[in-house]
Amino acid sequence: MLVKISIAVPSYSYARFLEACLSSILMQDYENFEVLIADGGSKDGSLAIIDRFCAQDKRFRLVSTSDQGQADAINKAFAQATGDILCFLNADDCYLCADALRGVVDAFNAYPSIDVLSMGGCYLDANGRWMRPIRYRFHPLDGFHLMRYRTAVLQPATFWRSKVYESIGWPTQFHFVFDVVFFYAAYQKYSWLELAKPVAGYRMHGDNKSAFVRSVRIKELAQFEGIKFGPKSFRALYLSVIGAAAQTLEKLGSVGVFLNRALYQLVNTLAFVSVYRLPGI
Repeated sequence: MLVKISIAVPSYSYARFLEACLSSILMQDYENFEVLIADGGSKDGSLAIIDRFCAQDKRFRLVSTSDQGQADAINKAFAQATGDILCFLNADDCYLCADALRGVVDAFNAYPSIDVLSMGGCYLDANGRWMRPIRYRFHPLDGFHLMRYRTAVLQPATFWRSKVYESIGWPTQFHFVFDVVFFYAAYQKYSWLELAKPVAGYRMHGDNKSAFVRSVRIKELAQFEGIKFGPKSFRALYLSVIGAAAQTLEKLGSVGVFLNRALYQLVNTLAFVSVYRLPGI
């Protein structure tokens, strides 16, 4: 049976990157895929780009033109997915090579017992130029066995069988850490394989949701720790306090921005030194 891949693409006012994203899918030498694009109401020309790709290739479909944010957009796309393997590629990211999807299918065929596959990637700048490899396992003691303490997964290079999504669902109640919550649930229930081959480019352009110290994101991470260890666990309460501190600093203008960056460095340094027994942000 020929394996079909469903790729959800959440889009919102990223016209400057969307062409490269969709082109990186179109160039794939593995042909059995569908692209389900959910646009949140872009006004910057994104819809014209989407319409052009949909007219050019029937595997591309615009499935939604309004949503309640990125998690909801992806959920709307997956609701119409018909593939055996699912993934999502943000509109500002891309695949690095023409055989990315073929490598995914080959891995699932070679290891039929796996349910989730996570591969490698690299950081790109705003113009799509290579910056450096992405190394999430940078601690010498880090490994897959620490996923409960640090769910380090390269999202655009991660793929899973449709049954994983069907049994877990998509955590639309989260706006910043929904992918981490989903991957942790998948880690608890299903078998994983990690491969080093770089297949995805994560674009750093200054507007990335994860590039800033946002109190709302830290508070979602605190909720996530509550899911894993209990809402009154030290890890959940610890991040709740960090989130409250970040919220206070956000009110101090440029000084607050500087202090929040220092807070970010401090918290993540403590997480590293403790081998993630203290959570990072």
